Amino acid sequence: MVWGMSTKAQAIWEEIQGLPPAELRELWQQINRMAAETKTLDAPTARVSDGEFEAALDEVTGCAAGSSGLQRLLDDRRRDRERDEAYLEARKQERARG
Repeated sequence: MVWGMSTKAQAIWEEIQGLPPAELRELWQQINRMAAETKTLDAPTARVSDGEFEAALDEVTGCAAGSSGLQRLLDDRRRDRERDEAYLEARKQERARG
Protein backbone atom coordinates (compact mmCIF):
# COMPACT_ATOMS: atom_id res chain seq x y z
CA MET A 1 0.00 0.00 0.00
CA VAL A 2 1.22 3.48 -0.85
CA TRP A 3 0.16 6.21 1.61
CA GLY A 4 -1.50 9.25 0.13
CA MET A 5 -3.06 7.40 -2.81
CA SER A 6 -6.74 6.90 -3.39
CA THR A 7 -7.96 3.37 -3.88
CA LYS A 8 -8.28 4.07 -7.60
CA ALA A 9 -4.67 5.26 -7.81
CA GLN A 10 -3.56 2.25 -5.76
CA ALA A 11 -5.32 -0.13 -8.18
CA ILE A 12 -3.66 1.60 -11.15
CA TRP A 13 -0.28 1.37 -9.42
CA GLU A 14 -0.71 -2.36 -8.83
CA GLU A 15 -1.66 -2.89 -12.48
CA ILE A 16 1.35 -0.88 -13.66
CA GLN A 17 3.64 -3.08 -11.58
CA GLY A 18 2.49 -6.10 -13.57
CA LEU A 19 3.25 -4.65 -17.01
CA PRO A 20 5.92 -6.21 -19.22
CA PRO A 21 9.10 -4.10 -19.50
CA ALA A 22 8.37 -2.82 -23.03
CA GLU A 23 4.90 -1.60 -22.05
CA LEU A 24 6.28 -0.09 -18.85
CA ARG A 25 8.86 1.90 -20.84
CA GLU A 26 6.16 3.18 -23.23
CA LEU A 27 3.91 4.13 -20.33
CA TRP A 28 6.83 5.92 -18.65
CA GLN A 29 7.48 7.94 -21.83
CA GLN A 30 3.81 8.90 -22.13
CA ILE A 31 3.65 9.96 -18.47
CA ASN A 32 6.81 12.06 -18.89
CA ARG A 33 5.30 13.77 -21.94
CA MET A 34 2.06 14.45 -20.08
CA ALA A 35 3.96 15.79 -17.06
CA ALA A 36 6.07 18.07 -19.28
CA GLU A 37 2.94 19.47 -20.94
CA THR A 38 1.24 19.97 -17.60
CA LYS A 39 4.27 21.71 -16.16
CA THR A 40 4.32 24.27 -18.96
CA LEU A 41 0.65 25.05 -18.33
CA ASP A 42 1.02 25.56 -14.58
CA ALA A 43 1.50 29.01 -13.17
CA PRO A 44 4.90 29.60 -11.61
CA THR A 45 4.96 28.56 -7.99
CA ALA A 46 5.66 31.11 -5.29
CA ARG A 47 8.52 30.47 -2.91
CA VAL A 48 7.53 29.81 0.67
CA SER A 49 9.58 30.17 3.78
CA ASP A 50 10.77 27.15 5.74
CA GLY A 51 8.32 28.07 8.50
CA GLU A 52 5.38 28.22 6.10
CA PHE A 53 6.40 24.90 4.59
CA GLU A 54 6.68 23.23 8.01
CA ALA A 55 3.31 24.64 9.09
CA ALA A 56 1.65 23.35 5.91
CA LEU A 57 3.33 19.97 6.32
CA ASP A 58 2.17 19.74 9.92
CA GLU A 59 -1.38 20.60 8.85
CA VAL A 60 -1.40 17.97 6.10
CA THR A 61 0.10 15.24 8.26
CA GLY A 62 -2.04 16.15 11.24
CA CYS A 63 0.91 16.80 13.55
CA ALA A 64 -0.35 20.18 14.72
CA ALA A 65 -3.93 18.99 15.07
CA GLY A 66 -3.20 16.03 17.33
CA SER A 67 -4.85 12.80 16.32
CA SER A 68 -7.71 14.46 14.42
CA GLY A 69 -5.61 14.51 11.24
CA LEU A 70 -5.01 10.80 11.49
CA GLN A 71 -8.68 10.21 12.23
CA ARG A 72 -9.69 12.20 9.14
CA LEU A 73 -7.30 10.14 7.04
CA LEU A 74 -8.67 6.89 8.45
CA ASP A 75 -12.25 8.08 7.86
CA ASP A 76 -11.40 8.99 4.25
CA ARG A 77 -9.86 5.55 3.72
CA ARG A 78 -12.90 3.86 5.26
CA ARG A 79 -15.24 5.80 2.96
CA ASP A 80 -13.08 4.90 -0.06
CA ARG A 81 -13.15 1.24 0.94
CA GLU A 82 -16.93 1.26 1.53
CA ARG A 83 -17.53 2.92 -1.85
CA ASP A 84 -15.27 0.41 -3.60
CA GLU A 85 -16.91 -2.53 -1.83
CA ALA A 86 -20.40 -1.25 -2.78
CA TYR A 87 -19.30 -0.90 -6.38
CA LEU A 88 -17.85 -4.42 -6.44
CA GLU A 89 -20.98 -5.85 -4.84
CA ALA A 90 -23.17 -4.12 -7.43
CA ARG A 91 -20.98 -5.51 -10.22
CA LYS A 92 -21.20 -8.97 -8.68
CA GLN A 93 -25.00 -8.75 -8.58
CA GLU A 94 -25.14 -7.49 -12.19
CA ARG A 95 -23.04 -10.43 -13.34
CA ALA A 96 -25.17 -12.87 -11.36
CA ARG A 97 -28.28 -11.56 -13.11
CA GLY A 98 -26.60 -12.13 -16.46
